[in-house]
Amino acid sequence: MKRQRLYITVLSISLILFSIPLTQKITWGQTNLNAQIEQLIQDSKQQARQGESAKAIETLQQLLTIVQQENNQELQAWSWLGLGFNHSQIQEYPQALESYKQALTIYQDINNLSGVATSLSNMGNVYVNMGKAADAINYYQQALKIYTEIEDDSGIERTQNNINELNERLR
Repeated sequence: MKRQRLYITVLSISLILFSIPLTQKITWGQTNLNAQIEQLIQDSKQQARQGESAKAIETLQQLLTIVQQENNQELQAWSWLGLGFNHSQIQEYPQALESYKQALTIYQDINNLSGVATSLSNMGNVYVNMGKAADAINYYQQALKIYTEIEDDSGIERTQNNINELNERLR
């Protein structure tokens, strides 16, 4: 029961990733490129929702290549988060952690504290799945500190629930 609750919590946190609104300025020369980017974003979300993680990974890698060429750091970080989520879904935990670390670095560089907290929380989720509770709690606590700093009540609640469930399991 506790594992199912934790899985649901992890899943709900990860799904938040796919609901983050993305904004981008469109200029005449970039209209087709932006349409392609938007299509890849929508495809990756749909593939993830349908449990087609391998397809979502391919789509996100295509997206990442494009947004790296365009030097769009926000979408690069978002792509890395998506890659981390989908690698985690198919139990490719080392790849998931590496993807989340890439997202974390970018979010830190652009001073997106919400993205930093999400990356840290998702890394905690991976450590839970790997059976490394102490590491998970460490990442959750870092995320909780940031969620508190930016006054993100839902982030605080989710992360505190994850910490409490892990502490309960460790007793």
